[in-house]
Amino acid sequence: MSSIELILTQAEFATQQCPKPSNNTLEQAIDGTLTGIVTYLKLANGVYQTLSRYEDDEWVFPSSIGTKATVANQLKLNFARISNVQMKRMAKWVIWNKMKSDLAVSSLRKTLNDLSTYFQWVLSSDTTAVHGLTAFTSNAYVKYVNTLTSKQKGEVKPLSSDTKAQKFFVLEDLYRYCEAFDFVKAHPWVESSASEQAGFIGETLKEARTKAKTPIIPDEVLMPLCQFTKSYLDRADEILATAKNKESLLLRDSCIFWLLLTTGMRIHEVLGIKRGAYRSETREDATYYYIETESKKTHTGLAEWIAPEIATKAIDILSCLSAPLQAQVERDIDKAKANNDHKEVYRLQEISNHVCLTKNRLNKNAITLLSGVAITEHRLPNLCKQIGSDWNLSSHQFRRSFANYAVHSELGDLRALKDHFKHWSITMTALYAFNDDLDAELFEGLLREKYLVEEEIKQDWFELDTPITGGAMAQNIKRVREDGELIKTFGSRSEMAKAYSSSIPIRSTGIGWCTNDDECKCGKPDSCESGIVDERHLPYWCRLAP
Repeated sequence: MSSIELILTQAEFATQQCPKPSNNTLEQAIDGTLTGIVTYLKLANGVYQTLSRYEDDEWVFPSSIGTKATVANQLKLNFARISNVQMKRMAKWVIWNKMKSDLAVSSLRKTLNDLSTYFQWVLSSDTTAVHGLTAFTSNAYVKYVNTLTSKQKGEVKPLSSDTKAQKFFVLEDLYRYCEAFDFVKAHPWVESSASEQAGFIGETLKEARTKAKTPIIPDEVLMPLCQFTKSYLDRADEILATAKNKESLLLRDSCIFWLLLTTGMRIHEVLGIKRGAYRSETREDATYYYIETESKKTHTGLAEWIAPEIATKAIDILSCLSAPLQAQVERDIDKAKANNDHKEVYRLQEISNHVCLTKNRLNKNAITLLSGVAITEHRLPNLCKQIGSDWNLSSHQFRRSFANYAVHSELGDLRALKDHFKHWSITMTALYAFNDDLDAELFEGLLREKYLVEEEIKQDWFELDTPITGGAMAQNIKRVREDGELIKTFGSRSEMAKAYSSSIPIRSTGIGWCTNDDECKCGKPDSCESGIVDERHLPYWCRLAP
């Protein structure tokens, strides 16, 4: 019987589970005698099913370890690709130790990939293979990685500092966990770090810390996408009745689009939504909706996201689309139980009642969850093709776009968007702070995006060619931005603007900005001493002109 088929009692499992790291286990890892269970399933009847053992060349993880967007082949670590015996032992020891930190399986896969790349480079030269990990060979590896390129949208570019840093981190992992192996001779860099070796110093480091890397979906792409996908939600009853495959797929993709856009969820959190997993509450004559799903990123269990009503409609439509697949899941569970196929029972129970079910046509039409990779790399770009756009739309762009649009809505600039989101005229940050079960990281993202948006607005005020008008605050800013001595003091106009604008509160009145600490009541930003009107408000004032 192979290890993957082995069913163990609790007592048997306890004796065969891989021991905690110790000097003895380290010695066994070095000489290749370390054995034991590393991944397993705990079944409903209290027994354990072994998935993989330390001595195996392939470690298979249970689906519960990954996110809902993780496909089966991403739940495997293949050590066989490392041909050198000692290097394979080091890779296993590093991964096993990092597993104790509860890292996501995707992070473990990335570490193994980077270790494999490093070991391949080591073996390409007799010199580096003999010397092992030293400051000298590590410096040579840095020079090698700096020559590598990647292809993005058909364009060949040098590796980013982020990518290079990840490749260098594994050398630090080797020194940290494998110092007792003969291969590891010294720390890879003296008085330095992987980040510094990757170029994260000076302006590069400052830019990495402050610059938002994920692009915001531009309005000229987002608005047509909203119109196109909303038309499918409006025709949901018709499409569900006719059951045309192409139309059904676009309806499903449109539902996922609106869930991503209006909640700020990550793709695996959308894929984790179950039937009817939302609630509503009414306060001060306004109805608020909250969607519940599981987040593997920042939560060990369930969390909630604020959502407009259209998001709950999307969930209901997805429930109808997946109803036949859910019925098949229930039949397959009964069949797997009858065959004592514990692993299949476990897999099916993990996906049961989710609204994003699909058929895996490469595996005998087995029911599974939609793939996050397929949605990001194929289905979302396909939506762009439907509107004639070549924008490379992906799921992670929605999260920052959500934060950016929510902040603009709060500041009063995007009234059309506010109509879509209905209740979002209330401060988003206050709503998130009100409920401890909401995604804390998204709340932080909203605050960060709010800072970036406000900083951009205020920076514009201090530019000489930016027209502004209003009361005393506007006139003071005009005087400051023309003061050459102040610019010399701060070093640049940008630094001067940051110093002054950090203490200026900002609130939209719809036709201007209010910089009063208290709530604005006059509604006259063109004449109030705390008011500022800039070119963003030109359309409103033009309509008021006779």
